[in-house]
Amino acid sequence: VSLNMRYQRGLSLAFGRLDFADLELTGDEMVEQCSNSGETSPTGAELLFTDDKLTVRTLHSLNMMRKNRTFCDVILHVGNSELYGHRAVLASASPHLLELFSADDESKGSVRENVVTYHLNGGFDKVALEKLIDYAYTARLEVRAHQVKSVFLTATKLKMERVAKECASYLVHHLDPENCVDIRSLPGIARNKTFVAQVDSYIAQQFEEVSQSPTLLALPCVRVEVLNQTRQEMSMVSGDSLCHLVLDWVKRSHEDNLNNLTEKTYLLYLALDNTLQDCAELPSGDVSDTEIVQDYKKMSKKIINPATKNRRKGQIQPAKPRVLMYSRTDTLEPETEQDWSLIASKRVGEHTFLGLVTLGSKLVTLSLMLRLNQPTSPSPLPDTQTRTENQPDMYHGLASMGSVKCGAGCANLNDNLLVCGGYDRAECLRAVEMYDPARNVWAALASMREARGRFNIAVVADKVYAVGGCNGTT
Repeated sequence: VSLNMRYQRGLSLAFGRLDFADLELTGDEMVEQCSNSGETSPTGAELLFTDDKLTVRTLHSLNMMRKNRTFCDVILHVGNSELYGHRAVLASASPHLLELFSADDESKGSVRENVVTYHLNGGFDKVALEKLIDYAYTARLEVRAHQVKSVFLTATKLKMERVAKECASYLVHHLDPENCVDIRSLPGIARNKTFVAQVDSYIAQQFEEVSQSPTLLALPCVRVEVLNQTRQEMSMVSGDSLCHLVLDWVKRSHEDNLNNLTEKTYLLYLALDNTLQDCAELPSGDVSDTEIVQDYKKMSKKIINPATKNRRKGQIQPAKPRVLMYSRTDTLEPETEQDWSLIASKRVGEHTFLGLVTLGSKLVTLSLMLRLNQPTSPSPLPDTQTRTENQPDMYHGLASMGSVKCGAGCANLNDNLLVCGGYDRAECLRAVEMYDPARNVWAALASMREARGRFNIAVVADKVYAVGGCNGTT
């Protein structure tokens, strides 16, 4: 990676070969520059000279002094190494070092030391830090391919955003199925949402190949089995929805003790509130409390899990057939500090799924299996209930309207939802749409005669009447 950042326009010199003689202006050059600049002095001075090469010369001089340890007033300790520099230069390039130096000055008051030593903790890489110090003095960054990740991490810690952005861009352009998981596992990557989104998009698109990589197979694996009461449920389960339900269960039940998640295979069921629950907490006597569940309860008692032992138990919901088909991922954004997100999933068998998720910013895989758990006794349903009422409830994403709108008039027309008019942030609308819940589809109808918003509509004898409202002007 080669990153050039110019402090003055027109700078194109190679910083490593600068010499003071190269920076001298002849008298003719100085006169020509002054006469061609066209600038006027606010003080009324007759001679106005702007030295475009002074910044370059100053940086070069400071860099030479740093290498010779001349006038250095700070030493950065990284491991057993010492890196010398000038606080003013380093602080101007790194907001993190600026905060560090400023806090130290405030604590010492008027007392000043000639040379201040700082021990940098937090896993700073010596080579990466050296390259960033060179960049601070030369505005030039040169990094070998295998060093880009460590430079990115160090630049992120030092809050050197332009360098971190350039490193992230390089990593994105060189993603492949073998390295993408390693890159997604970088500490602190969740702070750079654009970078994370690009890496996640690549993994999702190439997940078939990524799932075979040794790096992914070496990740911690959370094993979960989910009980289903009918084969119809099992055939209609969505991998993404199942992964999200498991992700929600982990965050709700094991957020404080993620390290124990890989110790056993968890057996879960879908409760009435559409959340996954541990079968170890399934009430005795429930129709789903079969031999499979009872064996799991016995095994769970042998494994003491501090997370479940100390956790306050909420109200336990009974099991009920539910089909996992809903989706709510499009509007969710990963948290800045704690990253809980589904990156990709795929079906690996008839009733098995593989997912790649982040649990509190830690990358893990989900191994999910659906198991048939037919009730030991029939549910106490009235004899008059029809066969269709015994079928599992269906959950799926609702269809979207044809356009975004607010302030619309709504009514029930023949068990369909009628939506008229409204605003789309730009204009008042005449459009009319109707939603059919039985088919989960929206249909466009004939538009109203006039645009109208913030109004009521009434249905009388299968006729729809629009009452009042505003058209944007009246």
